[in-house]
Amino acid sequence: MDIDTQDLPDLWRPPVVEHATAARYLLAWGDDAEGVRWGFLLWPPQASEGARWVRWEEIRPVAGEDYSAVPIAGPWM
Repeated sequence: MDIDTQDLPDLWRPPVVEHATAARYLLAWGDDAEGVRWGFLLWPPQASEGARWVRWEEIRPVAGEDYSAVPIAGPWM
């Protein structure tokens, strides 16, 4: 079966950020109930951490990355 991908949207690749001197994917961001901003980062597959929330001040943007399409998480407890 042939699949025509011409009408399909481009797949979204999460932008890269720096965290603790290593590159991670930024999957989402949001504020907790106290107003503290967090980013949900994805670790590389070989890392045992998977994905987790990290305080925003520990995250640094990477030049050339587009952060406009990163989902915003609703406030949580």
